[in-house]
Amino acid sequence: MIARADTPARRGRFRSACREVPYYGAILPLEHALFGRSQPGRFYAGPTLALDLGSRTAVALGHANPEELAGFLAFGGVERLIADGPAPAGWGRDETLRLFGLGAGRALPLPPAEEKLWAALTWNDAPRPMDLAKFLYPQDTAQRDDFYSALCTKHSRGLARAWTLEEAGNIRCTVGAYALWGGEAALACGMTDPALRGKGIGGRLIAKAANALAAEGYRVSFLCREERVRFYTRLGFEPLGALALYTPGHTEP
Repeated sequence: MIARADTPARRGRFRSACREVPYYGAILPLEHALFGRSQPGRFYAGPTLALDLGSRTAVALGHANPEELAGFLAFGGVERLIADGPAPAGWGRDETLRLFGLGAGRALPLPPAEEKLWAALTWNDAPRPMDLAKFLYPQDTAQRDDFYSALCTKHSRGLARAWTLEEAGNIRCTVGAYALWGGEAALACGMTDPALRGKGIGGRLIAKAANALAAEGYRVSFLCREERVRFYTRLGFEPLGALALYTPGHTEP
């Protein structure tokens, strides 16, 4: 039975279901440790399941009864589910999401970039959280506020890190490790100003950030869509597996 992960036994089951999954195996335990008490209706566990209902896109790691899981998602108003297990009843696979990573102690070669542009940008390894939030979510104030609040909580505890390339004090490119947990660093929110895309600076920033984390002993991981697989393969990241993005209204073929 799925129930709130609010007892020692359920918290243990929640962590156990996360243990073998790259990327979300770092994110979910960290989020639960930080926000489990303040957001009690967000985190659930089953005998072999960890479930995060924190947004309209939920995350489920492990296995659950498909009918029971579908009921939980409907109750939570969930519109999409990222999972490493079978689809909930009445849901089907909409997309495959790929996991990539870099092992601790390894290093990627720095990819080519427009050197004149790269030299003109300032590297910042301690950007202000609000500046990051405004760059990543310029139009969506709700997401901006949520991101800012969560980042401040993590950053103050040494559980997140971000890097930017800036021009005249304005962010032009960024990537962050927004979950540092259990020896793993989960990279996310890589974004380049549209005017500077295609010039190699985003790929180089990602490689430098991943190398820095791996040199500190972290296993680096991240999630990407199919159209980005060739890009990250060229950078030298290792494929680690895949997750499914499920949506309701149809069944698995």
